[in-house]
Amino acid sequence: MAQAIAENTRVLIKNVTRKFGETTAVDSTNIDISSGEFMTLLGPSGCGKTTLLSMILGILDVSDGEIYFNSTRIDYIPMHKRDVGMVFQNYALFPHMTVEKNVEFGLEMRKVPKEERKKRVAEALELVQLGHLAHRFPKELSGGQQQRVALARAIVVRPKVLLLDEPLSNLDAKLRKDMRIQLKKLHQDLGITTIYVTHDQEEALSLSTKVAVMSFGVVQQIGTPKEIFLHPKNHFVANFIGYTNFFKGKFVSKDGDYLVFESEQKYKLKVEDDGIHQIGDEVLLTIKPENIKIMEEQAEFNSMKGKVIVSDYVGNTTGYEIESEYKEKVKVNVLGLESYLAGHEINLFLDPKNLLIINQE
Repeated sequence: MAQAIAENTRVLIKNVTRKFGETTAVDSTNIDISSGEFMTLLGPSGCGKTTLLSMILGILDVSDGEIYFNSTRIDYIPMHKRDVGMVFQNYALFPHMTVEKNVEFGLEMRKVPKEERKKRVAEALELVQLGHLAHRFPKELSGGQQQRVALARAIVVRPKVLLLDEPLSNLDAKLRKDMRIQLKKLHQDLGITTIYVTHDQEEALSLSTKVAVMSFGVVQQIGTPKEIFLHPKNHFVANFIGYTNFFKGKFVSKDGDYLVFESEQKYKLKVEDDGIHQIGDEVLLTIKPENIKIMEEQAEFNSMKGKVIVSDYVGNTTGYEIESEYKEKVKVNVLGLESYLAGHEINLFLDPKNLLIINQE
């Protein structure tokens, strides 16, 4: 099944725009998705990711631009002729059909011979580990099982491209993690070009070979999960993937292997010299909450005093909102349970290795 389904399909989205009246939902977007890629469109609600997916599927027309599968332009081809598999957020299973019949439906519509249908349905259900539930109805399944039926129905037709629109959003937290592993394994087994929509950055980083971060209809950055996480291109991308602490200022000097940053509040921080920025450059420094350390005493440099405003214990971690001595809000996450309560005064250390430089916009 894996070899048969994995057709070499590159998806090229070229200057694609979609307008609804005066509103531009997707604006001059260019994305090149290699054959076999797992590309995630990541961004908040209303950023245009589902609109873009809908244009690839064919339920929305392109206002301007072109979409190609390999060298074939498909944006003017009817949806049922695009050879695309789709998994919707609500799964859209037929309640009066068994699991087996739900998966078989697309093959029947394509007039695949009965014996071939039977074989391919069995293979698809085996891939999603649901062969033993073939004769149950959707109402007799859990949410995770229904999601896997929807996946089997999408892949059984052996599409050129698989599209998934927030398929895990209706599942509880534990099941979402379990299904992430199942999806990742399925993609590795099939090798099919996959385009996945989500607003969950953890989901995107876990599943994808490439991520396109979107905001207000515009792609802000495309890269591997590691590139997006370690080298966000701008403030929006950094903030969206969890860099919640930002310090505005400029570089004022060098100190060995460090650049010395002076904030608008006139405190100084050292950051590793990236070989790109120079003295006088106006920048943002950012650091993730888990990379700020709480110290018993002040460090020699990159230290600031603060007072705990709120502590938030959630099991594996404790999150703090700190008001620094410079009247800035700083967020800190530590492993496990710490005993710092509101009003407690602490020392923070911002490790130069974990401070990221972003150009001011």
